[in-house]
Amino acid sequence: MVKSILIGVTLAAAAGQAFAQGNIAQGNISQGNIAQGSAQRNCLHAGAESAADRARRQQAIDYAMKVNVAEMIYGIGPRQNQHYRPLEELATLPAVPAGFAIEFHNDDRGYVLSLKDTRDACRYAIFTDQDRLIYEAVPKTDTGGIVPLGTR
Repeated sequence: MVKSILIGVTLAAAAGQAFAQGNIAQGNISQGNIAQGSAQRNCLHAGAESAADRARRQQAIDYAMKVNVAEMIYGIGPRQNQHYRPLEELATLPAVPAGFAIEFHNDDRGYVLSLKDTRDACRYAIFTDQDRLIYEAVPKTDTGGIVPLGTR
């Protein structure tokens, strides 16, 4: 599982840099102004978030929370060789919110869930894992890193 996380982080970093370089080459973002690229894009979950986008974002957060609860409930009790279940085996999960792409990986030590908004030009995403913390972020355009939501 750690290997798949490292591969994902590496791919995200490379994709972020390629995205920024492509925009520079196309003249969409000036080279000295890459960090302001998110201000030039139409970010759905920024300051002027519409009621519909806020509702979709909240549904995605609720979905992540329900996955965490379902995995926790499954893990309670005296089981030997306990492991985390795949999404298909988790009961009572709602539908994935419209416009969000989901990825879920699990093994005997943990799980990782990501929900990425495919409608958002800023590529807003929600992440969670077996520690049950829920993260919201958008990728940085200048280095491919992650910028916590609300700090841009």
